Amino acid sequence: MITNKLIFDTLLSDIRDEKIKRVVIGFNWTLVETEFGCGLAGTPKHNDRSCLSIPGAGSFSKLSTTSASELVRSNNPIEVSIGMATINSFYNRYDFVADNKNGLDTFVDIDGPITVIGRFPGLSKRFKNIRVIEKNPREGEYCEEDATKLLPGSAGVFITSSTLLNGTAGSLIELSKNAHICLIGPSTPFAPKLLDLGIKCLAGTIVTNLKKMVIAVSEGGDVKTLKPFGSFKVLSR
Repeated sequence: MITNKLIFDTLLSDIRDEKIKRVVIGFNWTLVETEFGCGLAGTPKHNDRSCLSIPGAGSFSKLSTTSASELVRSNNPIEVSIGMATINSFYNRYDFVADNKNGLDTFVDIDGPITVIGRFPGLSKRFKNIRVIEKNPREGEYCEEDATKLLPGSAGVFITSSTLLNGTAGSLIELSKNAHICLIGPSTPFAPKLLDLGIKCLAGTIVTNLKKMVIAVSEGGDVKTLKPFGSFKVLSR
């Protein structure tokens, strides 16, 4: 059975010690920089009071990648984001080689209903029979509780990688095990072992302009703001 614990155990199994050069916690994104890579992860919403206290503030850059990555097991959502960004800094290295394309392109030949966890602009123009599941659904979208009835019958499933941070990724992947699953978004780690858990493709970002990416993250940039400073990549079987 796929669980978040299994996903994190899988990701952590290959992490090696590397020096962290910088940690930036922006309004929307958290960034961890090492000598070999740069990782991104969503910063939790600030109405969550458990995020107010960051005991390790000022010392995260003194940690190694192995110890900082373990923060994904923390009960503090901010520390989870730092841990996830650290994991991504290890896997999403500057010299990573994969297909230069958008993860949405991997679904062009899918025949059947496609369910999307998280809202992505323009999907309805590219695909027919799209069902969008959102925490705060708009008209025509579905709520989180509908996942149990929609995912098992889906031919394709897009899962935003922010689900790794909120603890729902494991159950969503388990529900979608008969579908073509793509984990997508800047928080996606390019870890080959994730493909052994039933995920067909990993669609994420490799940072290409570190200086501007750091500025964008620290100034509260959203996905659109970050886009010019990274390259979309897709890792699949």
